[in-house]
Amino acid sequence: MAASLSDRAGFLIVANLIKYAVGFVMPMVLVRLLTQSDYGTYQQMILLGTAATGVLTLGLPTSIYYFYHHVGAKKVPALLVQTTLMLTAMGALAALTVALWSKDFAALLNNPAMAGLLSLYALSLLFTIGSEHCLHVMITQDRYTRAVVFEVAETFVRVLTLLAPLWWGFGFTGLIVGIVAYSALRFVVRNAYLLWRSGVPLQGWSRHTFVGEQLGYSIPVALGTLSALIASTMNRGMLAANFTPAHYAIYAVGALEIPLDVIFQASVANVLRASLPQMVRDGDLAGVVRLMREAVRKLSIIVLPSFVFLLGHSYEFITLLFTSHYEDSVHVFRIYLWLVPLHMFILSPIPQVFGKPKINLYIVVAMNAFLLMLGYVLLKTIGFYGPAVAMAITQYLQSAVFIAVAMRLTGASLFQMLPIPHMLRVLLAAAGALAASYQLAHWMAPGLAHLVLSGVLFSAVFFLLAVPLRIFSSADVGLMKRWALKFLPVKLA
Repeated sequence: MAASLSDRAGFLIVANLIKYAVGFVMPMVLVRLLTQSDYGTYQQMILLGTAATGVLTLGLPTSIYYFYHHVGAKKVPALLVQTTLMLTAMGALAALTVALWSKDFAALLNNPAMAGLLSLYALSLLFTIGSEHCLHVMITQDRYTRAVVFEVAETFVRVLTLLAPLWWGFGFTGLIVGIVAYSALRFVVRNAYLLWRSGVPLQGWSRHTFVGEQLGYSIPVALGTLSALIASTMNRGMLAANFTPAHYAIYAVGALEIPLDVIFQASVANVLRASLPQMVRDGDLAGVVRLMREAVRKLSIIVLPSFVFLLGHSYEFITLLFTSHYEDSVHVFRIYLWLVPLHMFILSPIPQVFGKPKINLYIVVAMNAFLLMLGYVLLKTIGFYGPAVAMAITQYLQSAVFIAVAMRLTGASLFQMLPIPHMLRVLLAAAGALAASYQLAHWMAPGLAHLVLSGVLFSAVFFLLAVPLRIFSSADVGLMKRWALKFLPVKLA
């Protein structure tokens, strides 16, 4: 099963890798095409949009994983239609709320000039929220290749619709129009596929609706998301309210979260959400622990070296990608980098697969109350960097609590749940690789070539050290070969 799960996760990882690689490059392009003030305004709009989308989806996309295989074939059409209708209604509510209170939101973020464009941007929330569930349905139907095609195609369309107005000279207003146009196209294409091409017959769906049951499952998930988004938004919002949009742009660049969580962690988590409930139902807790441990082990091979390399080359990384105008962002970036090691843990799905989603809600609410208090205290004491430090401390504490809960539910010890010796060996190999990559500084000037060659040398040394440290298992080697064969034109021995 582990190999099968790894291959399934691999399809999602490929899609997310392309999607977020492009998304990672986009800010580098935008900081060169927009003024610092406009880029700060753009980030503030994204902050509001992310909060609205996370909250008003009501946990409905996640509920697809559970209900698709638990309600029976007669109710699946109702599941698709009622989810689409509820999400569209919530999208309309989000758009109306942001449009009507645009001046208040703009004033709250210390950016009154944003109000007019924020009303236009609000339209994108209707279309974005109304189509959030489509890929969840594809994954549930085991159509991973189709999900990858959708994700990749949407990524490139998004780039074109956002950047084309800037290239044609329509400025920041054109960028916002592009966002709205892209979200509208996404809404039409996704829902057209879902309702007419997904293979689910929709005749008679209205006779089998179960809205109350679905909301009963999804709302605790939504409340947890709401708590997290309120805390995260307010944590950043406190900074936005106390500094100028230009200062917020510096913070936003530094708070660039390396998307290893959404590329790798979320992909693995989605596959596990579809696989673990049956094991829990059958009482195979040892199997649950084994899969969770193996997921952490594999993710650590990606996450920990990335963390070590970026921490060691953080100044060159930020100034090269975002220009020297954002060198003040480096300190914020280093603080946020400490969140990266947490991306190897798959913890929040465990209470959910045990049928205890309220545990997640209680943990998240408590931790985010702590984040708000700590963020305010640190903002007033250490200033600009306070919210970033508060975020890092809170996330480590939250992960520790989730680990304790997972141990209690599965009956496993810490060393059974987490491959700690393996994680230490990975860190040792990464430290050796970082030391080797530093040697380039003696004979090569800083710049793109230096950073790229440092990465190449770091990777080569890491793989060399991985052999005597026994970091890769035979299953890892087999997995790499299988995926290499999918992309390489030559056969591997």
